[in-house]
Amino acid sequence: MAERNFDYSVVEAILEKYPKDEISAIAILQDVQEHYNYLPREVFAPIAKTIGISEARLYGVATFYENFSLEPKGRYVIRC
Repeated sequence: MAERNFDYSVVEAILEKYPKDEISAIAILQDVQEHYNYLPREVFAPIAKTIGISEARLYGVATFYENFSLEPKGRYVIRC
């Protein structure tokens, strides 16, 4: 699979808005998901490093909450 170039400037701008602490993890993930409509795998390393937690712990937060998606979604989500 070809590696795509990922623009980290969006993630960096989001990280600038929050304290560099684990308590900011959920808010940061929410903002990233709002921008991309899901959580791209590329965002976990820079976020984890910036807020001082492991990627595994950050991934655990993302998979624990139902509102986070690790898969790209369409513009509109319909739930029945």
